[in-house]
Amino acid sequence: MTRPSLHDKHAADLTKALDKSKQAAETVQEVAEDLSVVHAVLDSEVPKETLHPDVGQAIEQTDQLKDKLKSAEEKLKTVNETLEQQVAPKGNNA
Repeated sequence: MTRPSLHDKHAADLTKALDKSKQAAETVQEVAEDLSVVHAVLDSEVPKETLHPDVGQAIEQTDQLKDKLKSAEEKLKTVNETLEQQVAPKGNNA
């Protein structure tokens, strides 16, 4: 029985990391989209004059959180692209 080489183990570890990172990116994207909907509903359908100041601040904070999530999503996409390049077969350089 042969043991996997260090390169094979490294590739398997990178593949697992890539899968987890892709799952995280999907989750971040879904949450950002959900938060965007919540923000849009609160911002457009609740009359401003009836809002308690804390609610107005919460609405503003949802917009800031949405932007942070979008930024995190873009960073995760960049990480995933880098991981995919590392996981891709190296034999195609001929």
